[in-house]
Amino acid sequence: MHNWKIADQLTSDVQTKFPDINRVILSLLVNRGLGSKQEIDTFLNPKYEDLHDPFLFRDMQKLVDRIKQACEKSESVFVYGDYDADGVCSSVLMVETLRNIGIKNVDVYIPHREKEGYGLNKSAIDFISSKQTKLLITVDCGTSNVEEVAYAKESGLDVIICDHHEEPQELPKDVTAFLNPHLTGETYPFKNLAAVGVVFKVVQALWKSFDLPEGKEKWFLDLVAIATVADMMDLQGENRVFVKFGLKVLNKTQRLGLKSLISFIETKSQELGVYEIGFMIAPRLNAAGRLDHANAAYELLETKDKQKASEFSQGLNETNLSRQAETQRLLSEALDQVKPQLESNKVLVALGDTWPVGVVGLVSGRITDIFHRPSLVITKTEKGLTGSGRSIRKFNITQALQKSSKYLSRFGGHEGACGFTLKDESMLEDFKNKMNEVANTELTEDDLVKQLIIDAELTLDQIDWDLVNELEKLKPFGMGNITPKFASFGVRVEDIFLMGKEKNHMRVKVDQNGAAHSAVAFGFGEKYKDKLNQGDLIDIVYDISINEWKGKKDIQLKIIDMKTR
Repeated sequence: MHNWKIADQLTSDVQTKFPDINRVILSLLVNRGLGSKQEIDTFLNPKYEDLHDPFLFRDMQKLVDRIKQACEKSESVFVYGDYDADGVCSSVLMVETLRNIGIKNVDVYIPHREKEGYGLNKSAIDFISSKQTKLLITVDCGTSNVEEVAYAKESGLDVIICDHHEEPQELPKDVTAFLNPHLTGETYPFKNLAAVGVVFKVVQALWKSFDLPEGKEKWFLDLVAIATVADMMDLQGENRVFVKFGLKVLNKTQRLGLKSLISFIETKSQELGVYEIGFMIAPRLNAAGRLDHANAAYELLETKDKQKASEFSQGLNETNLSRQAETQRLLSEALDQVKPQLESNKVLVALGDTWPVGVVGLVSGRITDIFHRPSLVITKTEKGLTGSGRSIRKFNITQALQKSSKYLSRFGGHEGACGFTLKDESMLEDFKNKMNEVANTELTEDDLVKQLIIDAELTLDQIDWDLVNELEKLKPFGMGNITPKFASFGVRVEDIFLMGKEKNHMRVKVDQNGAAHSAVAFGFGEKYKDKLNQGDLIDIVYDISINEWKGKKDIQLKIIDMKTR
């Protein structure tokens, strides 16, 4: 059960300003921070042409000039990526673009999560420089690698960084070009890019500079959409454009590996959307780096061989099944540790002896979802105690690590997610205490109560195909543009049907003053099967969707929460 909170409602001034927009839709737009006609028009009708000029990045011309030099001199180039979906997709995108502009000697290096960890490392740099490499391009990493970038320069490498992680106290020096929208003084106007978004700006710049066929670069947008959703970026601004058009490309992708991977996906939707990326495609790509090596995901996206595509996708699917089982096992152990902390700690911490590094972030995410508190899940490795963290909206967990940095040998991340390694095991208790000290100053008790933000209150007779069609214009839904939630109060239960093998789901027909709709309530069967009866009055929070079955389309409410009267 959540605390329900209805979002601020429209003022008469706003309604007068936009008389032609459906009142419910206008309320949703305003609640998403859109206040001007131009902002609303851009949101409802995103265009590829809305993307900013890539040369607004202050170092973009330097990047293009250095890559032109590499092309003219036939230099060897290495792309250094990361092991998650954003890093892998960014690596594929950069490598394929460099090949498109004529660089023949281009290779990729993705570190092993458990053996090498995140970011550049000196052993990898030694390997790369041994290949007579002249230019090293990092994607989805590099911002915090001060020593490693200096070592790369000493090894004769020029370094270009394409990243999106938050700016640390100290930055690498003597970098040929540094593209990161979060850097102090960066002139690029949109800050919330995933690494793949930064790389796509590079693609646009190179496409223009090398006079490649205009528009052909759009075929890369399937990767951009996958990585943007996988990295949980807000789907506003340029990300909305990337994902909207990326979904179009994804649904007719030419990539044999993606086609094969998609064949494992079970979905009732006729087209792949944000949900299918976030819960079906991205987990399979991420599984490679979590339990094995991300090279498997890279090869899947790169391959031009149908047989290999089938083998890679089969392997990733099996790895993902193992990842799911391992996550559930670790979660059970971690919950036993964090439950006793609830009364005293705002930051929950779990520690395992042999927990896989690639899974601790998922477990942290589940803990944060369950308890609505920041969490850190730590495991013992050869390098010491290494962990991942997830957070709630009101608490920037990477900034909290910054304030606790005297206990850490390395760390990095975003507002809502982080990774770190402790300097010494003996510092664990002090580190935990410091993180909770920071949380105590920044979080109130109210911040720890999970709120269900409701976009608008509706009566059931307001739900019709006109409203559904208007809601479709707000897609794609995702982070920063979540699926709208509505509330209806005092609706009557007309019929109840339990679904699923365990009878843990419900289909409910609800009626209010003669307006009736079918609703599904997943996971509500166990709790309400003996409490809910025909004729009862209930309050419901739900989203509105289209149910397609045997060619027939119906409006369907998906219940998120319910209260009996």
